[in-house]
Amino acid sequence: MPQRAVKLKIPFTQLLKIVEQLSPNERVVLRKQLVRERQLSWQERFGKALDYLGERNKGISLEKVESDIARAVKEVKAMHEGN
Repeated sequence: MPQRAVKLKIPFTQLLKIVEQLSPNERVVLRKQLVRERQLSWQERFGKALDYLGERNKGISLEKVESDIARAVKEVKAMHEGN
């Protein structure tokens, strides 16, 4: 089977129409490729989220973060005491 390299900017519905035109063998190859892609664990996704937030919040002081955490803990405790 020949290799194909493409970069597309098309609506998803149009992509589905293209996939429908593939031969059965090409669909099998596509399915295997999609399944083979490694899914990130929740720990990896969480780590990436923390890294992203860390980059976005470089200018915030440690004292500010600690005071925000303390305030959030108080809010949660107050919510649980009220129920």
